[in-house]
Amino acid sequence: MRKFCTGILLPVLLLLQLNTFAQPKDIAVLKHQFYTSYFSTTQHIPIVIEYVLTRDMFICDTKIKRTNKFAVDPLLSDATNLKNDYKGSGFDRGHNMSAADNACSEQGMRECFYFSNMTPQPHFFNAGTWEDLERQERKYAETEKIIVFTGSVGKTGTIGVDEVTVPQYMWKVIFFPQRTVDAYECYFFPDSAEAVKPYTLYKVSKETIEERARVHFNGEGFVFVE
Repeated sequence: MRKFCTGILLPVLLLLQLNTFAQPKDIAVLKHQFYTSYFSTTQHIPIVIEYVLTRDMFICDTKIKRTNKFAVDPLLSDATNLKNDYKGSGFDRGHNMSAADNACSEQGMRECFYFSNMTPQPHFFNAGTWEDLERQERKYAETEKIIVFTGSVGKTGTIGVDEVTVPQYMWKVIFFPQRTVDAYECYFFPDSAEAVKPYTLYKVSKETIEERARVHFNGEGFVFVE
């Protein structure tokens, strides 16, 4: 039995030695009640947003109206004072965690409008394919708790005087903690007005996201990979 255990552990140990886990130096971890933002202070966008979604967060007797009160993140006010950067840029202030996910909490609605939760997105992508996937997340969460990871990769340009990065791609990983099979559902989108196909056509493997985004998912969490 001892030899058997050694045999199966060795490949795992070798894999860990090949990967170096390290958080990028410009990332500020902003932990809020309803999501955590891994925010790049040089790119002025979240590299990863992580949140749990359950039905009680958006299904309730009295729902809160969408506020559209975009605001600086009080945990990082200087780097998230980005209102003027988006103004007239031609890009939406694209939510990483949707406002509709927080329809039952004033605190959640307030937090999701912080600029630490925003990424520049073309309107037809933000209000089309991206929003369709957000609706699907809530359908999943009606029956089981899910954990969602959202992020961005690459750069096609910048907006505003703060040079807010416009990413080349957006991605999303949905983790189903109660499942033992097909526990991950993953998507990789061009952050482009041409990304108008059904979201299902952008489905990829977890390994694709890990390679492109330089992260490693380990169940309910993740780590950055150098």
